[in-house]
Amino acid sequence: MPLAEFTVDGQQHPALLPVVAALDGLTPNTPILDLGCGTGAWLARLADAGFTDLCGTDRCADVFGAQKVARFVPGNLMDDCTFPASAFGLVTAIEVVEHVANPERIIDLASRCLAPRGWLMITTPNIYSVRVRARFLMSGKLTFFDTNAAPDHIHPLLLDAFIRHVLPRYPLELERVWSYPEKGSNGSRLSARVAARILGAIVSDPLPGDTICLLLRKH
Repeated sequence: MPLAEFTVDGQQHPALLPVVAALDGLTPNTPILDLGCGTGAWLARLADAGFTDLCGTDRCADVFGAQKVARFVPGNLMDDCTFPASAFGLVTAIEVVEHVANPERIIDLASRCLAPRGWLMITTPNIYSVRVRARFLMSGKLTFFDTNAAPDHIHPLLLDAFIRHVLPRYPLELERVWSYPEKGSNGSRLSARVAARILGAIVSDPLPGDTICLLLRKH
Protein backbone atom coordinates (compact mmCIF):
# COMPACT_ATOMS: atom_id res chain seq x y z
CA MET A 1 0.00 0.00 0.00
CA PRO A 2 1.49 3.41 -0.97
CA LEU A 3 2.54 5.67 1.87
CA ALA A 4 0.46 8.81 2.39
CA GLU A 5 1.93 11.86 0.68
CA PHE A 6 1.09 14.98 2.68
CA THR A 7 1.31 17.51 -0.12
CA VAL A 8 -1.19 19.90 -1.65
CA ASP A 9 -2.72 17.38 -4.06
CA GLY A 10 -0.94 14.13 -3.25
CA GLN A 11 0.91 14.23 -6.58
CA GLN A 12 3.77 16.62 -5.99
CA HIS A 13 6.44 14.00 -5.30
CA PRO A 14 6.42 12.58 -8.87
CA ALA A 15 6.81 16.13 -10.21
CA LEU A 16 9.89 16.70 -8.05
CA LEU A 17 11.68 13.49 -9.02
CA PRO A 18 12.90 14.74 -12.44
CA VAL A 19 14.32 17.84 -10.75
CA VAL A 20 16.33 15.69 -8.35
CA ALA A 21 17.43 13.32 -11.11
CA ALA A 22 18.87 16.26 -13.08
CA LEU A 23 20.90 17.75 -10.22
CA ASP A 24 24.59 18.12 -10.94
CA GLY A 25 26.79 15.87 -8.82
CA LEU A 26 24.10 13.48 -7.56
CA THR A 27 24.67 9.77 -8.00
CA PRO A 28 22.60 6.77 -6.84
CA ASN A 29 24.72 6.51 -3.67
CA THR A 30 24.67 10.22 -2.77
CA PRO A 31 23.52 10.56 0.87
CA ILE A 32 20.11 12.25 1.00
CA LEU A 33 18.31 13.61 4.07
CA ASP A 34 14.60 14.45 4.19
CA LEU A 35 13.64 16.85 6.98
CA GLY A 36 10.13 16.40 8.38
CA CYS A 37 9.82 13.16 6.44
CA GLY A 38 6.39 12.11 7.79
CA THR A 39 5.44 8.69 6.46
CA GLY A 40 8.61 8.46 4.36
CA ALA A 41 6.64 8.62 1.09
CA TRP A 42 9.20 10.96 -0.54
CA LEU A 43 12.09 8.75 0.54
CA ALA A 44 10.30 5.70 -0.85
CA ARG A 45 9.95 7.44 -4.21
CA LEU A 46 13.65 8.32 -4.15
CA ALA A 47 14.43 4.68 -3.47
CA ASP A 48 12.25 3.62 -6.39
CA ALA A 49 14.22 6.09 -8.53
CA GLY A 50 17.46 4.31 -7.64
CA PHE A 51 18.86 6.29 -4.70
CA THR A 52 20.28 4.02 -2.02
CA ASP A 53 21.61 6.16 0.88
CA LEU A 54 18.47 7.68 2.34
CA CYS A 55 17.70 9.12 5.76
CA GLY A 56 14.63 10.81 7.19
CA THR A 57 13.90 12.67 10.38
CA ASP A 58 10.63 13.64 12.02
CA ARG A 59 9.28 14.08 15.53
CA CYS A 60 6.55 11.47 14.87
CA ALA A 61 8.29 8.12 14.56
CA ASP A 62 5.06 6.10 14.65
CA VAL A 63 3.93 7.15 11.16
CA PHE A 64 7.20 6.39 9.36
CA GLY A 65 6.68 3.47 7.00
CA ALA A 66 9.76 3.42 4.77
CA GLN A 67 12.05 1.41 7.04
CA LYS A 68 12.98 -1.00 4.24
CA VAL A 69 14.52 1.72 2.07
CA ALA A 70 15.63 4.47 4.49
CA ARG A 71 16.92 4.88 8.00
CA PHE A 72 14.92 7.01 10.41
CA VAL A 73 16.33 9.41 13.00
CA PRO A 74 13.71 10.73 15.44
CA GLY A 75 14.08 14.38 16.32
CA ASN A 76 12.36 17.73 16.64
CA LEU A 77 13.62 20.16 14.00
CA MET A 78 13.33 22.99 16.50
CA ASP A 79 15.28 21.38 19.32
CA ASP A 80 17.35 18.22 19.26
CA CYS A 81 17.79 17.46 15.57
CA THR A 82 21.47 17.40 14.57
CA PHE A 83 23.48 15.58 11.92
CA PRO A 84 27.19 15.33 11.12
CA ALA A 85 28.66 18.28 9.24
CA SER A 86 28.93 17.99 5.44
CA ALA A 87 27.29 14.55 5.48
CA PHE A 88 24.67 14.88 2.71
CA GLY A 89 24.64 15.74 -0.97
CA LEU A 90 20.94 16.63 -0.93
CA VAL A 91 18.65 17.82 1.85
CA THR A 92 14.92 18.15 1.21
CA ALA A 93 12.16 19.83 3.20
CA ILE A 94 8.89 19.05 1.44
CA GLU A 95 5.96 21.02 2.88
CA VAL A 96 7.71 21.57 6.21
CA VAL A 97 8.77 25.18 6.78
CA GLU A 98 5.18 26.41 7.13
CA HIS A 99 4.72 24.10 10.14
CA VAL A 100 7.65 25.18 12.31
CA ALA A 101 7.97 28.03 14.77
CA ASN A 102 11.35 29.12 13.42
CA PRO A 103 11.69 28.30 9.69
CA GLU A 104 15.27 29.59 9.63
CA ARG A 105 16.21 26.64 11.84
CA ILE A 106 15.74 24.42 8.79
CA ILE A 107 18.10 26.58 6.72
CA ASP A 108 20.69 26.53 9.48
CA LEU A 109 20.46 22.76 9.93
CA ALA A 110 20.63 22.07 6.20
CA SER A 111 23.55 24.41 5.58
CA ARG A 112 25.61 22.66 8.26
CA CYS A 113 24.91 19.08 7.24
CA LEU A 114 25.21 19.68 3.48
CA ALA A 115 28.50 18.84 1.80
CA PRO A 116 30.14 21.55 -0.32
CA ARG A 117 28.22 21.90 -3.60
CA GLY A 118 25.33 19.98 -2.04
CA TRP A 119 21.71 20.83 -2.80
CA LEU A 120 18.77 21.97 -0.67
CA MET A 121 15.21 21.64 -1.98
CA ILE A 122 12.34 23.35 -0.17
CA THR A 123 8.64 23.37 -1.00
CA THR A 124 5.95 25.27 0.87
CA PRO A 125 2.49 26.77 0.17
CA ASN A 126 2.65 29.51 -2.46
CA ILE A 127 1.22 32.87 -1.39
CA TYR A 128 2.35 34.62 -4.58
CA SER A 129 -0.09 33.33 -7.19
CA VAL A 130 -2.59 35.79 -8.62
CA ARG A 131 -5.39 33.66 -7.17
CA VAL A 132 -4.04 33.90 -3.61
CA ARG A 133 -3.16 37.60 -3.93
CA ALA A 134 -6.63 38.46 -5.24
CA ARG A 135 -8.33 36.60 -2.39
CA PHE A 136 -6.18 38.36 0.17
CA LEU A 137 -6.94 41.76 -1.42
CA MET A 138 -10.68 41.13 -1.31
CA SER A 139 -11.04 39.37 2.03
CA GLY A 140 -7.86 39.83 4.06
CA LYS A 141 -7.64 36.02 4.28
CA LEU A 142 -4.46 34.27 3.20
CA THR A 143 -5.05 30.97 1.42
CA PHE A 144 -3.25 28.02 3.07
CA PHE A 145 -3.04 29.96 6.36
CA ASP A 146 -6.66 30.85 7.14
CA THR A 147 -9.32 28.98 9.08
CA ASN A 148 -9.75 26.46 6.25
CA ALA A 149 -6.08 25.48 6.27
CA ALA A 150 -4.24 22.94 8.38
CA PRO A 151 -4.15 24.28 11.95
CA ASP A 152 -0.37 23.95 12.14
CA HIS A 153 0.26 26.12 9.07
CA ILE A 154 1.78 29.07 10.87
CA HIS A 155 4.54 30.61 8.72
CA PRO A 156 4.18 31.50 5.02
CA LEU A 157 7.46 31.88 3.16
CA LEU A 158 8.10 35.57 2.45
CA LEU A 159 10.29 35.15 -0.58
CA ASP A 160 11.82 38.61 -0.81
CA ALA A 161 12.73 38.70 2.88
CA PHE A 162 14.11 35.18 2.62
CA ILE A 163 16.37 36.09 -0.30
CA ARG A 164 17.49 39.47 1.00
CA HIS A 165 17.82 38.89 4.73
CA VAL A 166 18.03 35.17 5.51
CA LEU A 167 20.13 33.62 2.75
CA PRO A 168 23.08 36.05 3.07
CA ARG A 169 23.72 34.56 6.53
CA TYR A 170 24.37 31.11 5.07
CA PRO A 171 26.68 29.58 2.46
CA LEU A 172 23.74 28.92 0.14
CA GLU A 173 22.95 30.23 -3.32
CA LEU A 174 19.41 30.31 -4.69
CA GLU A 175 19.50 28.49 -8.03
CA ARG A 176 15.85 28.24 -9.03
CA VAL A 177 12.33 29.20 -7.95
CA TRP A 178 9.22 27.68 -9.53
CA SER A 179 5.71 26.63 -8.57
CA TYR A 180 3.68 23.44 -8.70
CA PRO A 181 1.41 22.70 -10.49
CA GLU A 182 3.15 24.46 -13.34
CA LYS A 183 -0.06 25.78 -14.89
CA GLY A 184 -1.88 26.72 -11.71
CA SER A 185 -3.97 25.22 -8.94
CA ASN A 186 -5.26 21.65 -9.00
CA GLY A 187 -7.03 21.89 -5.67
CA SER A 188 -9.05 25.10 -5.84
CA ARG A 189 -12.64 25.39 -7.04
CA LEU A 190 -13.29 25.76 -10.77
CA SER A 191 -14.53 29.33 -10.27
CA ALA A 192 -11.27 30.26 -8.54
CA ARG A 193 -9.21 28.70 -11.32
CA VAL A 194 -11.20 30.55 -13.99
CA ALA A 195 -10.83 33.84 -12.10
CA ALA A 196 -7.09 33.24 -11.80
CA ARG A 197 -6.80 32.68 -15.55
CA ILE A 198 -8.67 35.92 -16.26
CA LEU A 199 -6.55 37.89 -13.81
CA GLY A 200 -3.42 36.22 -15.16
CA ALA A 201 -4.15 37.77 -18.55
CA ILE A 202 -3.95 41.20 -16.91
CA VAL A 203 -1.48 40.77 -14.04
CA SER A 204 1.82 38.91 -14.22
CA ASP A 205 1.52 35.46 -12.63
CA PRO A 206 4.97 33.82 -12.83
CA LEU A 207 4.27 31.51 -9.88
CA PRO A 208 0.69 30.28 -10.45
CA GLY A 209 0.81 26.96 -8.60
CA ASP A 210 -0.28 26.01 -5.11
CA THR A 211 3.25 25.26 -3.94
CA ILE A 212 6.40 27.30 -4.28
CA CYS A 213 9.59 25.32 -4.83
CA LEU A 214 13.13 26.52 -4.11
CA LEU A 215 16.39 24.91 -5.11
CA LEU A 216 19.56 26.10 -3.36
CA ARG A 217 23.17 25.03 -3.56
CA LYS A 218 25.89 25.23 -0.95
CA HIS A 219 29.02 27.16 -1.88
